[in-house]
Amino acid sequence: MALLTAATVLPIWAVKYPPLLDYPNHLASSYVLAHLHDSLPFHSWYAADWGLYPYVAMDVMLRALQFLLPIEVAGRLYLTFAVLALPAAMWFFLRQSNPGQDAIACWALVGTHNIFFLLGYLNFYVGLAFGFLALGLWLKWSARPAPFAWLLAMLAVTATYFSHLIAFGIAGIAVTAYWVFARQSIRSLLMTWLMFLPGACCYLYSAQIMERQHRGFVFLDLSEKIANLRDIMHGYSDALDVVTLAALCAYFLCAWFRNREFRWNGRWIGVGAVLLAVYFILPWAYGDGSDLDIRVLPVLLGTMLAFARVGRRAWWLAPFVLALFCVRVADITYNYRSMQPELKGLAASFDLAFPNARVLPIIQADEDSDALHHAFAHFWAYGVIRRHWFSPYLFELPGLNPLKVAHQSYTLDGFWELDYRETPDWRAIQADYDFVWSYNAPQYDADLRKIGRMTYSDGKLRLYRLTAAR
Repeated sequence: MALLTAATVLPIWAVKYPPLLDYPNHLASSYVLAHLHDSLPFHSWYAADWGLYPYVAMDVMLRALQFLLPIEVAGRLYLTFAVLALPAAMWFFLRQSNPGQDAIACWALVGTHNIFFLLGYLNFYVGLAFGFLALGLWLKWSARPAPFAWLLAMLAVTATYFSHLIAFGIAGIAVTAYWVFARQSIRSLLMTWLMFLPGACCYLYSAQIMERQHRGFVFLDLSEKIANLRDIMHGYSDALDVVTLAALCAYFLCAWFRNREFRWNGRWIGVGAVLLAVYFILPWAYGDGSDLDIRVLPVLLGTMLAFARVGRRAWWLAPFVLALFCVRVADITYNYRSMQPELKGLAASFDLAFPNARVLPIIQADEDSDALHHAFAHFWAYGVIRRHWFSPYLFELPGLNPLKVAHQSYTLDGFWELDYRETPDWRAIQADYDFVWSYNAPQYDADLRKIGRMTYSDGKLRLYRLTAAR
């Protein structure tokens, strides 16, 4: 267990900058919330609006850790908690859904560093851990109904809501589907839904504050849906992803072939079928939210591990699963380390912009590049932590996040897509900002030189000090 724990957290602690897409922005947002009323200038630019919102769990945890630790250390500990909590919660769930089959839980380790962790979608990632914990506690209560067991399950369900709304919804679908296939009583269903009532009431409160979405649903066609099923094991290597999916299929085949102890679990196969149908029905995006459908896939993987009782053969197959886990960890660690030279070059720009500066990031991604390689997208947020910059792009979703950007300044819509099709208003940028942190946007270099001078460059990064507007 000690060796597996060390291997699980190795990628996080082996590098100076974990290259997770959204991670720096989450850190900076939590840092601002913790220091909003200090002598720092944050109170002039940002505000806090705490409420019973679905995404507050991470900010609350990081706020507590910052009483004792610097934010970057607190962030590492939070990442450590996250990557250990998910496989532990899946293991606990499997002990209730598939008793005596602990060896199958080795697959939970293989699925630990999933696409949501690698992208830094940490609210949803931790929501998965609370969701599996809630499913396990709900099964424990279903087997032996008792008030204390029900209360524990309800608290885990509510924690899932405060981590991520979609994880909360998927957990509700899973328990309802299991109730159908297990043919439980109506009373059991009502008591189950009662567990979700606190979260549902909190959502009704937060929904009144949420902004109206200006974009509707975006659906993928069937071929894209089938292709995206690979996201159940999506990592940095396409070849390794294919090997992992093939190994998962081979595992069940080897577990079944001439094994007298093998038994299918029809109830969880039914739940898995429902989750697969939900995946195909859900849109890929709605409004500002994307990747909605693939968020079902980690829960589908967890239920797949409850599909069958393998018996003693599972222990013979476990070393092969653990070997695959180690190969995937090695691949992630290698990719993390290979990104460090560029990230350290980006970090060197922070010292060349004065403290309390107003900085506009302009970030362009290469066309058709994988988001897993977009560690640069929110890396500027370390400047908010280290140099107390103002940036308008900290995560701000009314009714979901507690942070509010109070200072009104000119922004570019292309930032959130990492693709700019608009013509910037350079006069407004010159008036509202002290620096432009431009990454991979050479099309704007000529215009930026007209309103400022380049003070730092490294690879694709250009830092421009803007002259005062006349």
